[in-house]
Amino acid sequence: MPRARLSLILATLVALALPLSAQAQAVWVEVIGHAVANGSKDKPGARRRALADALISAGMAGGVQMKGHTVVDKGRVVRDLTMMRAAGRVLRYDRLGEVWSGSTIQVRLRALVAPLEGPACGTRRNIVLVAMAPDIRTSASAPAWASQLGAELYNDAMARVSRHDAVTVKHVMGMGQTPVSPKKITSFDYTALTRGHIHTHPGDTQLITYFDVDTEVIKGREHLVLRARLQLIEGTGQRTERELSNAVKLPGRGPMTNAIGKRRHKLKASLEEGFTEILEGLMDLATCTPVAAHVARSGKTLSVPVGRAQGLSRSALAFTENPASDFEALEIVKLQGNRAILRPVDPATPLSVFDGRIVRFVDSGS
Repeated sequence: MPRARLSLILATLVALALPLSAQAQAVWVEVIGHAVANGSKDKPGARRRALADALISAGMAGGVQMKGHTVVDKGRVVRDLTMMRAAGRVLRYDRLGEVWSGSTIQVRLRALVAPLEGPACGTRRNIVLVAMAPDIRTSASAPAWASQLGAELYNDAMARVSRHDAVTVKHVMGMGQTPVSPKKITSFDYTALTRGHIHTHPGDTQLITYFDVDTEVIKGREHLVLRARLQLIEGTGQRTERELSNAVKLPGRGPMTNAIGKRRHKLKASLEEGFTEILEGLMDLATCTPVAAHVARSGKTLSVPVGRAQGLSRSALAFTENPASDFEALEIVKLQGNRAILRPVDPATPLSVFDGRIVRFVDSGS
């Protein structure tokens, strides 16, 4: 497979986040990838290169976008580059077979491709979740009945998240607990000894929640205002956030505001309106993005801190961009619960180009 072709269009086979358009639909396409084996020992490598070539073709089946870039210095064109990018995202694929003809292999795939500006989701990845202790602030001016509002919403969030099919809740931290690196020694840590400690893994996803309950005067009337912010932080550092802000008018001031009796449940329901939707939307968005991780090199071994726990299978391929702006493909050679060993599809690629890079996986889901 020509490196120039790979470097120009492979980047868009996986999406960094879901787009906003609600009209685009995913379609199934059949594609063929080709590769040439350099001897009998290179047949497994040729098979992987043909698979990558087929995935590129699948991405191009969604259309092609052209982008021109010209640099002029003192009236002279010093750079004139046209970039061709696939306009489709490969959500999943199924292998339909392969055919050898001498040293050439053809690999047939049936791939589910969605336009880059579409919301379609393929096989969902699994999130291993660590819920941080909630940050809850309730103003002294708020009614007494509102003091538990943040805690109730947090508990509801944890209950809903634990029932999500693509989320595994690893830890729910209590007040005062903070995560520590697996390498940190906590034998003599006072907080760890008194409250326990929670070791995190680089492949974990953290859920951070903020709740602020306060009173504000809006158009001359006193209102109770709830602001909630939910944030997911991936092991790669990528953050996804949703916010909610609701206000309800309080009936009266001072003691009358606190003694609202039967209206309390109605006011509480109004303040919580939309919270469930933003929580579920946040989880749906996160589980619909590809598994991603930083590559670490140790000697002649490349590894990532994600594995079966995050929904990967041996059929997955990883794609990354190196500092020279070439896009490379890697395959999984060993898969564990929270770790995968990778090797480049192109054996001529130096391992050093992958160290510290982010890879994103395309998985057949099988």
